[in-house]
Amino acid sequence: MLKVIKKSKYSERIEDVVRELKKSGIKVSTHLADRIAYSKDFNPLHLNRLLSHTLPALPDAVAFPDGAEDVSSILQIANSFSVPIYIFGGASGVIDGATPYCGGIALSMLSLDKIEIDAERLLVKVGAGVVGGRLEDVLNHNGFTLRHSPQSLYCSTVGGWVATKASGQFSTRYGNIEDLLVGLKVVMPDGEIVEAEPFPRKAFINPNDLFTGSEGIFGVICEATLKIRKIPEENYKMAFRFDSMDDAVENARKLVQTFRPALLRIFDRLESLKNFNVEGVVMIVMVEGEMADQERDFVLKKVNGEFIGEKPVEDWLRERFNVSDISKFVPLGIIFDTIEVSCFWKNAMEVYRKILKAIRDVDGTLLASCHASHFYEEGLCFYFTFAGVSGDLEKYYREVWKKAMETALGTASISHHHGIGALRAKWLPKELKGFYPILRDLKTIFDRRNILNPGKVIEKDCTEGI
Repeated sequence: MLKVIKKSKYSERIEDVVRELKKSGIKVSTHLADRIAYSKDFNPLHLNRLLSHTLPALPDAVAFPDGAEDVSSILQIANSFSVPIYIFGGASGVIDGATPYCGGIALSMLSLDKIEIDAERLLVKVGAGVVGGRLEDVLNHNGFTLRHSPQSLYCSTVGGWVATKASGQFSTRYGNIEDLLVGLKVVMPDGEIVEAEPFPRKAFINPNDLFTGSEGIFGVICEATLKIRKIPEENYKMAFRFDSMDDAVENARKLVQTFRPALLRIFDRLESLKNFNVEGVVMIVMVEGEMADQERDFVLKKVNGEFIGEKPVEDWLRERFNVSDISKFVPLGIIFDTIEVSCFWKNAMEVYRKILKAIRDVDGTLLASCHASHFYEEGLCFYFTFAGVSGDLEKYYREVWKKAMETALGTASISHHHGIGALRAKWLPKELKGFYPILRDLKTIFDRRNILNPGKVIEKDCTEGI
């Protein structure tokens, strides 16, 4: 028998909502199978619950818009009945960012799937529901690449990238999603469709910035215009071994503050042993493009580590889109997750050691490891992995997150690219400080009935998540 932890508050009025949606020509389903499919994201606690036939919540209906006009109609109807909307792309997020704790309507964006390449301007206009792997395949077929490749490339969508301010594996050189974004089409909570002509740069406030990273609380992203580039013809792969994480990080700082390679990652001792069967700390580097020969020579000269060839890079490239660890560990009674933060170079090793210790000190932790995944002139992102067992997995999981976030506050940002969702929302006021009330005010201005993703990013007592 299926158990639902949080019951919908809108079951009584959903028949009227569905009737209005159908009258407007919107595809909508109230079948249980569809509602289950749109009941959660990929957070490991949800998978643990699902194995015991328990769901965190259920939407009352699932709507399937074909374009921005359909989204507009759905939001107008939702407003008229004060029914919440939870936005779903690939549901590959892990921070409880889409779970419909209030019930209402799950909005599937997957049918917004058009791709239009503008080869002259080196741009691509993409529907929010386009899965990243499909976009990259289409671009490659035409001689182009986005060079935005999160680990979730084959299960995440363009709209989700923009909404969560995603970062890809080649961000050190090419930037994050906000650096690739030049235009958006957004449907506001009242149903108004807004779009601005894309340009290389704009004076004054860039309206794209209001929605990039907003996780669907200000509007529904329906379309994005992104920069593309020609596929690099040359590339070189290099791996280096260091005796300590300190040495590797310091070498990365010196490299990045002079030159930004296409790919740069550092794996601590546990992850180097697991991924490459190498004792020590492994750094992998990749350079590409017309200047690849010179860049390779520069890296080999600049990096003061033991050169160990190309194989570690090739091994990592082969496995880099594997996101199966959560689904492998949870059925075994082991909770597994990742926590990413960003910090300055100055206190990087303090952040690394303190967060690792905070995770390891939680009773039940089996392992905690880390790699550095994204780099900037001023700092980097640390990406922590942990696994643990407990008689109460949910209590253990929440304690790990609490300790890691409390340790990060003041020395690191609580999130680099996974977003806030409901999971990190309780710590956001402490990070944003005086800007947090402004965020709440913007939410009220844009979405006065609070119908878009209620309970996400901005906490509400009645919609508290995991």
